This record gives sequence, C-alpha cells and structure tokens, in this order.
Amino acid sequence: MNKYTIHESEVEAVQLPGRAHKMIIGPANFGPAERMCFGVADFPPQQHAPSHVHLEQEEILYVLTGSGEFYFDGVPEPVRPGTCVYVPPGVKHSINNTSDEVLKVVYIFSPPVMQGSYDRK
Repeated sequence: MNKYTIHESEVEAVQLPGRAHKMIIGPANFGPAERMCFGVADFPPQQHAPSHVHLEQEEILYVLTGSGEFYFDGVPEPVRPGTCVYVPPGVKHSINNTSDEVLKVVYIFSPPVMQGSYDRK
C-alpha cells in the first residue's frame, strides 16, 4: 500500500544561508513528485537570507509566522502572516526577517529544484 501523507517532523532540516530548509515533497523526497516540490523554511529573527535567482523555476511562498520584507530585484515588499508571494524565473530575491519571531514560510517550486542549488551559483 502506498503512503500519501507525511508530517513535517519526519523531515530533517538542511541549513542554508539565513534559513533552515525542509523540502518535504519532491523528486528526491517523499512522493516522489516529478513536476513540483513543496516544503517549509524557517528564517531566524532579525536575520537576512542572501539573494538568489531561480533560472527555470516559478516559486510560490506563503507566510505562516513572523514578518519582514521580501526583496525583488532589490526592491522590498512587506510581508506578514497570510501574505502569498509569487517569484517568476529570473527574478533576484531575498528575505529579511524584521520580527522577533521565526519567519516561517511554505513554498512550492515548479519545476522542482534541488535544495540550495541556487545559493551556489
């Protein structure tokens, strides 16, 4: 019998610059999903995650906790719980947690991406 559910606690976080990243579903993870990936990322209080670009992937993020700014090609936009973010391919973006709590987001990439591969470019 196939298993179709997984809990976030079953996935170990990967430490990336400025964030702890859990890719929960993707080609190399639970699923395996072939055309997308899904996960959560925790940005520590008062920290900034460096900018990066996804050359082929679209990304959707949804803010669960915390507040701060998402930068798109250097221009900040405020975010708070309930904010949904769309990042098209080729747009340089970064995240600045300006709150005193963890800025937690859920994300979806399509097509899928390998964790942190965009940070090393």
